[in-house]
Amino acid sequence: MQLFFIAILLGGILTVLVSGNNLSVSVGTVVGAKIIKRWTGLLIGIIGYISGLVLEGESLKYAATALLPHSYYYISIAIFISIIAFILATLLRSPLSLTMVLVGSVIGISIHLGKIPDEGLLLLIMIMWIISPLLSIVISYFSNIVLIRKLPKDIWKTATSMKALLVVASFFTSFTLGANTLGFILNLLGGGYSILLVMIAGIVIGSIFLSRGVIRRVGEEMYSMRYSSATVSLLSSAILVEVATILGVPLSNSQTLSASVVGSGLSYKFKVINMRPFLLIIATWIISTFLGFFLGYIF
Repeated sequence: MQLFFIAILLGGILTVLVSGNNLSVSVGTVVGAKIIKRWTGLLIGIIGYISGLVLEGESLKYAATALLPHSYYYISIAIFISIIAFILATLLRSPLSLTMVLVGSVIGISIHLGKIPDEGLLLLIMIMWIISPLLSIVISYFSNIVLIRKLPKDIWKTATSMKALLVVASFFTSFTLGANTLGFILNLLGGGYSILLVMIAGIVIGSIFLSRGVIRRVGEEMYSMRYSSATVSLLSSAILVEVATILGVPLSNSQTLSASVVGSGLSYKFKVINMRPFLLIIATWIISTFLGFFLGYIF
């Protein structure tokens, strides 16, 4: 029983970190552009997180149970490793894929226990992790090319429509993160109403107190995003994460979104993208995944 409460506590802390760390990714653009106020953005993000977690969180149940035997001791270790990795990434001022480090630690623990996870699932996860960023770049690139070539005559009317669509895209991005990343955490902890309530509380706390100014570099430090570019980036990323959720595969929102941002930037031939933040993000993904695996294995 004591291990259960420790696991739930750590799961709540991780939920706080995930929610706060990713909220500016989903609603940062609409708030930063002053399309909506910060508190409205917080509300959109919180509702999106909770809706995704409640409605589609069960989709990650098989992945959570297949990757790690249900033991609150090992679950606590995996979550603790993820929290430590998050703290390190925060010190580096780089967005961290908590999904990747959590999955890496879970796999490391399972292999240490001599229990090889479902090989088919592992292969599917690897394929999705490699293909999704590439698809994000391609989809975002060509979508922006089409939008650039077909500039509307009524610019003001189009701008208004894009603002509304950007708000919808922000909600959808929050929804998919709630369904995928938070859904994976929920099922890793075993699910149930008590755990769900703890995670909902974590979502609210993290969104309100840890979201200010986090991960703004994903968009603004690479290039100045237009409404259309930001909308395309968010939608292409969210759609891929939604597909992964339907397939039952944990997939990082920050991974797909960063890639789609680059795709949008490449579509502007007269813009020069600062690739340094993006390369730092890639390095963080790789390091965090292998760090999670290594720490999970040695524990």
